Amino acid sequence: MNGLVLQTIRCPEEIQVLTFTVMGVKMGVDTEQVTEMMEVDGAESRGLAVRRFHENISFGEMPIKYHSPIAIMIKNEGEPFIVVIDNPDDITSVNVRSIQPMPPLIAMNSATRLFWGAIPGNEGIILLVDFFRFRERQNGLLKQMITQIHNEEVRE
Repeated sequence: MNGLVLQTIRCPEEIQVLTFTVMGVKMGVDTEQVTEMMEVDGAESRGLAVRRFHENISFGEMPIKYHSPIAIMIKNEGEPFIVVIDNPDDITSVNVRSIQPMPPLIAMNSATRLFWGAIPGNEGIILLVDFFRFRERQNGLLKQMITQIHNEEVRE
């Protein structure tokens, strides 16, 4: 072998999932992505950029209400970022084999790419959110806004 080392990546049997609800939709995030939970006011008073979950996921024309908002800090290679979720319920162990992939039609949609799997259960389905993709989408939206501003300046 010419110095190439092959390494086997082992998938854990279980992951820990923080479950929460936004507008009646049950969701979850792998706790490996979360570094801290805090009150929203505390995050804002620390000068951290705070984004609400619904700002990246369309809930259509429904008015968005947060009943028990909490801010979670997401790991990031650069500056960590904060996402406000609603009604954090529980941290639960989930057998990885019970996680179902998103249907291809849903997985292709850029907005729903933030969801990477679903956990069916007796109390309904929990959609799994990838907050690392949330950040990528946020950066993509910022890039689109900057491009649009630039294009408008060029036309003037």
